[in-house]
Amino acid sequence: MKNNKKRKYGLSDFFGGYLDNLGQLALVNLLFCIPLIISGGAILLINLFVPLNIFAYLLLIPLLSPFSAGLFYCVRRVTMNEELKALRDFKKGMRSSWKSFLVNGLIGYPVVGGIALTFSLYRGNLSNPVILMAFISSLIFVLFYISLQNSLLTMLVTVDINPGQALKNSVLLFLGGIGGHIKVILSLALVSIMVFSVFLLIRDALISLLILTVPLLLFLPVLCAYIVVYNTYQTIEKSVINPYTDEKNEVPVRKEREEEYIPDTDELIRLSKGDPEEFVFLGGKMLKRKKIAEMLEKSSAKEGK
Repeated sequence: MKNNKKRKYGLSDFFGGYLDNLGQLALVNLLFCIPLIISGGAILLINLFVPLNIFAYLLLIPLLSPFSAGLFYCVRRVTMNEELKALRDFKKGMRSSWKSFLVNGLIGYPVVGGIALTFSLYRGNLSNPVILMAFISSLIFVLFYISLQNSLLTMLVTVDINPGQALKNSVLLFLGGIGGHIKVILSLALVSIMVFSVFLLIRDALISLLILTVPLLLFLPVLCAYIVVYNTYQTIEKSVINPYTDEKNEVPVRKEREEEYIPDTDELIRLSKGDPEEFVFLGGKMLKRKKIAEMLEKSSAKEGK
């Protein structure tokens, strides 16, 4: 992606990037839906014999977390105007970030479960002013949590840091990117309304699910991920990437033809110079200079053999 400073993010850019990669994104969506259908189907099958509660269905959060890494990595490449090869990049995203996404999913499971339990306690009691205030406070927390997750998931496939550091940065970036978070929440709310409108119009759960199977397999998960990444990446680009790269407003586009990106030795030498703790941009992710120095040492050792 060149000339980041002059790039205009907007609806035309959003849909342009999506439509230009429509075929590959549809394949990415299918790759994500395969484990979604398998794990979701297994839970539904168990429910036929043993009635399950909401916490059993929420197990989909940690179960799908490693595959979400591949999904978000692919849509991040589209957001950065990089070449997308669905199968290659989905596997690469999972390989590089599945642990971080799994940790986030394991943390998110009790958080979302607690939120669901809390909201169930408010049902029918909102006439009480104290309970109403508690409900509003919980709603604010939910919106804040969603916003943090938006930045966190994008950061985990953009910056080479652990989940704890990514969460800390997500909190710091919250206010700076609040406009993007509002867009994400409103956009996902619109998608949710469109989905639930099918149930309201059809009034038959089974038929509604069958109708929604087509958009689910073709574009729904990848569209939601693209909405999140596109709107949160702008803040990360402005506050993290541009200030910490020698290129400043020039993020290099790489045309990957191999399974792994192999940086040029001269590039490693250039990026290794400076503060070891400073982040620089290399091969689609943010790395500390000290890590690049380690890569250079390994490369030199191999050449010396």
